[in-house]
Amino acid sequence: CVMKTLHSPDHLEKVDMSAGIGMMAGSNGTDLPKGNGRQPEVIDGMDDDTLSKARKAAKTHLYALRDHVEQAMEAFQRLESVVFMAAETVKADRRALIEDRIAAASERHKAEAELANKQDQLRREQEELRQAREQLEQERRQLKQQLRQTQVHTPAESQTMTPPKAPVVSEDQAVMPSKVSPASMAGSWSPAQVLAASGRVIVFGGFDGTADHRSTEILDTASMTFSMGPTMGVGRSGCAVASLDERRVLVAGGFDGSRSLDTTELVDPVTLKVTAGPRMGTRRNACAAVRLDAKSLLVIGGSDDASELDSTEVLDLEKMTFSSGPRMGTRRNACAASLIDSQRLLVIGGSDGGSDLDSTELLDLGSMTFSAGPRMSTRRNFCATALLQPGPSVAPRGLLLVLGGSDGSSSLDSTEVLDVSKMTFQPGPNMGTWRSGCAAATLSSDQLLVVGGFDGSNHLDSTEVLDVKHMSFTLGPRLSTWRSGCASAPC
Repeated sequence: CVMKTLHSPDHLEKVDMSAGIGMMAGSNGTDLPKGNGRQPEVIDGMDDDTLSKARKAAKTHLYALRDHVEQAMEAFQRLESVVFMAAETVKADRRALIEDRIAAASERHKAEAELANKQDQLRREQEELRQAREQLEQERRQLKQQLRQTQVHTPAESQTMTPPKAPVVSEDQAVMPSKVSPASMAGSWSPAQVLAASGRVIVFGGFDGTADHRSTEILDTASMTFSMGPTMGVGRSGCAVASLDERRVLVAGGFDGSRSLDTTELVDPVTLKVTAGPRMGTRRNACAAVRLDAKSLLVIGGSDDASELDSTEVLDLEKMTFSSGPRMGTRRNACAASLIDSQRLLVIGGSDGGSDLDSTELLDLGSMTFSAGPRMSTRRNFCATALLQPGPSVAPRGLLLVLGGSDGSSSLDSTEVLDVSKMTFQPGPNMGTWRSGCAAATLSSDQLLVVGGFDGSNHLDSTEVLDVKHMSFTLGPRLSTWRSGCASAPC
């Protein structure tokens, strides 16, 4: 009851009224009784109210801070979840990438294995095709031989099938100029004499599809077998070769796998020792070389890696130095050349950089000037040539054989024969194999050897022998390695 009374409105009004009366009494000068406690109670109430407000404000801030912390924790948890999910995604992507790499490597290895198998199969098929072609060619030749035998009793046909015997010589065996001193006649020399004495032909350099060879091979014409010869100082394909005398064979220019060469090498046919020769004035790959007489040799055309060449160089065989020679009317890379008599040299075919050529040029050795020669029936680049049945300069009766080459689209197995007296080309016998970049060398007055080359698909280690009497080819001995762009000479 006391508490209710104290807290009732009436009581409060009474208290307030009493307080007001007391204050009024104090204001009238009447001192309030000491120790009544009314003023300290009011001050304490004001402090409590301020403290209460501060506490409420502090609680409000604490609640707000707690809310912010909770929100931050929720945001952190969401971020953590996102990061975790991103990490899982990265891991999954990485695993997928690794699996893709493994699968790709497996596929690559599988493809490489299949490619290797197909390449092996292709090589086997090419070898089988080559063997089948050789067998077919052998059978064709046997049939031709049987046909000749069945026609032996028919004079007219026999005369048609068997042309007159045409002794084979190289360009170096052609008749020498008429003004030759007795001393030089006493010391006269020709590659045929070397061949007769040694019975050997040497094949230089060439390309096997992978590397340009430094190696050489020597053919023993008695056993018709090849053996390894001396090693040159540098690999050479597209080099030119000419015999200088009985103790020197010059190997000029060519390509070493990186660039065309201006260097030469000398091979001693007796000791088979190789030494450095004089340097040419120009780099020359796929050039030709012909000994003009006992004192000079001509290197013709080729390529210097930048362009096809129409220039020539003359080698002084006494000083062993090169000087500039006459210029041709046409640029000719991969041409062939041969003396056709004592006063004329014929340069055959080649490429001018735009197309393969069927044209030829004649060099007058007296004036050392070029003029247009007879035109072949076929364009021939990288062909070979050999002189058959040379005649005197006054009434030339020689035959020049041009073999194989490329017409710009395929390697050729055809040949052409130049009648020097008429200066016209006629079709010659077909070889058993297409051959571009082959070489030719005389074996005897009745036989010519054709070596190596490229058949359009394969670099060749095969050879063929021309029976000059019947103008027909048969298979020859096999080289120890593939050689296209090789050269040959008696040694």
